[in-house]
Amino acid sequence: MTEQHGNVTVMGIGFTNTTLEGFMDSTIRPCLASEDKCFIVTANPEIVIATRDHPDFRETVQSADHVLPDGIGIINAAKMMGTPLQERVSGIDVMREMLAHAEEKGYSAYFLGAKETSNRKAAERAQKKFPDLKIAGRHHGYADLDDEAFVQDIATTRPDIIFVALGMMKQEHWIRRHMDRFDKGVFMGVGGSFDVLSGEAKRAPNIWIRFQLEWLYRLLKEPKRIFRVLKVAQFMMLHTPIISRIMRLFGFSKTRARGKG
Repeated sequence: MTEQHGNVTVMGIGFTNTTLEGFMDSTIRPCLASEDKCFIVTANPEIVIATRDHPDFRETVQSADHVLPDGIGIINAAKMMGTPLQERVSGIDVMREMLAHAEEKGYSAYFLGAKETSNRKAAERAQKKFPDLKIAGRHHGYADLDDEAFVQDIATTRPDIIFVALGMMKQEHWIRRHMDRFDKGVFMGVGGSFDVLSGEAKRAPNIWIRFQLEWLYRLLKEPKRIFRVLKVAQFMMLHTPIISRIMRLFGFSKTRARGKG
């Protein structure tokens, strides 16, 4: 079994240094077996940049039990810092592993978020791929998600796993605000994973992922993602020592880079 090796800090965010299988063995399986609660954030460079620009979001991410490195930019940054992470652990891969384990052990999953079509198809496809999976319930993300009755309705289903697909920041804030209403559960923000699971969006082929070009594949498929790519570029600039020194030399501190200087 691959073990976890503490945390690796990137821009003030502590990433769990693990592998997909190691994380399942050391965290997910024991947590589900003991009916504990666990808050997982899968963070890419865009999320890390957002924690830098939004202090409340930084607090939410830092409150998580585990932050996983979901992005090759995080892996490369950690390597440049001399504190390498074992591997990229993507949210969609963790989600699929949890669904497989839930089917095997009889755990239930709740699907919250995304559009109604994506939400419904994601639950249906999960059920088709994992026939013995228990679906505790599902609900699209276009509702008053902070309504006490709404949250209580979800909690009464007593799900073992709660996938929250509300988009960056919103999904993590929702988990932090409401997980105390549940008596158990592994909570994870999954971003656009329902779209992938439902078949409405396709993940990059393995060859693109292997050559660290998943970002380019997604950009070609969705040109509007250019602004997200620019965030990744900003992240890498902040973690390239030579560029960072040049920026500081000419007075472009991190504060000025945010447009607040």
